[in-house]
Order: sequence, then structure tokens, then C-alpha cells
Amino acid sequence: MRRLAVVCCGLVALASTARAAELPKQFHGLWVVAEIPNKDKCRKEEPKEGIKGEDDRPVDSMMSVDGGGITHYEHHCTVKSAKMLHEPSPNETDRVNMDVILGCKGEGQLWSAREIWHFETIDGKKVLAVTALSQSNYRDEKGRREKVTPRIWTSIYHPCS
Repeated sequence: MRRLAVVCCGLVALASTARAAELPKQFHGLWVVAEIPNKDKCRKEEPKEGIKGEDDRPVDSMMSVDGGGITHYEHHCTVKSAKMLHEPSPNETDRVNMDVILGCKGEGQLWSAREIWHFETIDGKKVLAVTALSQSNYRDEKGRREKVTPRIWTSIYHPCS
């Protein structure tokens, strides 16, 4: 019986870990950096060949978020953990704050990152603020350590149409 209890507890812990690596639905979708001048060209559909003006979409300022991953122009991050910083109160259903740990890869590098994600609806419009707190454990594609100076930055995003 004790062995069964240990197995059950272990499975519950694994299930909790799997759920912890998902971002809430408020963060899902295609987003564009707020200060980009041609952000109105940010659309979910792929650009069509030969249509004038389609090649000036701000793809390098867009990110796609699903529950467990974030895709930027030249890199992808997997959500390793996502912890709510505080439970929203009943009158704050449109405000969510998360502490997010990521495993990222792109342009021949691998690294870990810690970010604070803040979603809020302001005057009926969705806004996402991402603050990068740290980047660490940089490696090249062969696994060799690389020295990179981490930086703190914040980006404000709006949803794409």
C-alpha cells in the first residue's frame, strides 16, 4: 500500500510539473512589439507571394505564444516553469502576472532565461509586458559554454489582428 501511495504521489507531482510549464490562455496568440511603426501589418496569416506590401511585415518584432512555447523571428523558447506571482482577485480577472523560466535556442545557441510576464486589459485593449530578468548558461550548438553579458529589458506587445 505504501508503494502505491508513493507511485500516486509521484504521478501527481509529474502532472503538476507538466501543467506548470504552460502559460495561461491570456498569453496565447500572435503578438507584435507596441512601438513598431508598421504593426498594423501584423496578421496571423502567412504573407502571399507577389502581393505588393506584404514583405514589410514586422516579423522580427512579432512573437507567437502557445501554452508551452514562444516563437520569435530567429529563436524559440520552451516554457520550463510558469508560476503565478499572485492569484488574481475577483475584480482583476483581466490581469495576470507570471514568473517564467525558459529554455531557448536559436542562431546556433542555447540558453536559459527568466522573465516576468504581465497581461492586462487596458481600456478594452489587451497588453502584454515581458521583462527579461536574466539569461544564463549560453552554449553553442556543440554544447560549449559561451560568455555572453546578460541584460535586463522590457518589451510591450499588442495582439496581432
